[in-house]
Amino acid sequence: MHRRLFLWSLATLLFGCSTKSIESIPITDESHEMWQSRQQQLTPLDQWHIRGRVAIFIKDKVYNLGLGWEREGEFSAIKLEASLGQGVIRLKKNTEGVELTTAEGDRFMGSNAQQVLHQSTGLIFPVEGLETWIKGIPHHTSYYLPDIDGLGRAMKLEQDGWEINYFDYDTVQLAQLDNTVLPEKIYMKRDSLALKIIIDQWQKQTQESTPNIFPQFPE
Repeated sequence: MHRRLFLWSLATLLFGCSTKSIESIPITDESHEMWQSRQQQLTPLDQWHIRGRVAIFIKDKVYNLGLGWEREGEFSAIKLEASLGQGVIRLKKNTEGVELTTAEGDRFMGSNAQQVLHQSTGLIFPVEGLETWIKGIPHHTSYYLPDIDGLGRAMKLEQDGWEINYFDYDTVQLAQLDNTVLPEKIYMKRDSLALKIIIDQWQKQTQESTPNIFPQFPE
């Protein structure tokens, strides 16, 4: 119980109180209609080039990683990069299966991305679940419990044993959707594991604003 309170307090300190203005908007029948419409709009979305950062909290350890995630339909490529060139993990997934490559060139194969990542590195990153959770919506293969705001956006989802909290949204331009609102800051936890995800961009940019592809988390 104390650990859960600590993790929630940590997330609040890390992300600030960006949900305060959203919570002031009353939730109405229209909000629930917008939530249903939002799920219908975002479910087909399967193309993005995410750049961001992720912190993985496992018991008393913290792993700060740069995140790159390219998805084009059934093809998905995730890049997790430690700071100061300490290592890069590349995880590719398509209809034929999953392949993970380490910085040392070791390769691991399998059918489930999360299992391959955990068995080869010890890291837990719910890849399959995040394919929909990253969009701010649940998948529909298991029960879920949503907590929405007045604008029909998820503030919290509970699914597959995970509690996913959305602290901020941003309007982005994508090839499939124009001016769509997608999550920018996510904090999720399950038992003694927690993940903090900050998405700096959803779409590949023609010009880079910084030479550091995977910047460090702010102090």
